[in-house]
Amino acid sequence: MFINIIDKHISLKPTEVADAEPLFDLVDHNRDHLKLWMPWVDATATVQDERHFIESMLTKQAHGQVFITTIIVDGEVAGMLDLHNISAINHNGEIGYWLGQKYTGRGVMTKALERLEEIAFTELDLHKVILGADVANQASRAVAERRQYHLDATLPENILLNGQYRDEAIYSLTVDEWSKRQDD
Repeated sequence: MFINIIDKHISLKPTEVADAEPLFDLVDHNRDHLKLWMPWVDATATVQDERHFIESMLTKQAHGQVFITTIIVDGEVAGMLDLHNISAINHNGEIGYWLGQKYTGRGVMTKALERLEEIAFTELDLHKVILGADVANQASRAVAERRQYHLDATLPENILLNGQYRDEAIYSLTVDEWSKRQDD
């Protein structure tokens, strides 16, 4: 996959091991912002930790279990967006994403997710994508709702975050629902 231009400011690029340093720097400068919702922040303590994560994800991608991208805004690394736990049997996958704080509130993730849906349903031939968010993470939930995902369930104490079990809102979108929006 080549760089996927979304608009004049935003693009998705295939994540590479060479992205470890700029991604780590972004995490490192946004720890307080990310730690509220991302359980992996403390475990990402060095560039090497980020490099190992990327290498692991690229191995999974080679086996069709993951699709991982780096979000670029105005030429700068802004965050990540992926599909993980891709099931070849059920033709579904789970969406994960994060942005550095200075890129939030600008529609970046909503536009990036729109492009990822297109890739998921047309290139990866998935039938359904699933998005989970802490019930208190209003920004993440708003992205799902802007993209017209439907709330399937709220699972009590389903995620462990900063030592506390938290409720998780589970959203989904099927290829049929997505296709109908493309025809409108």
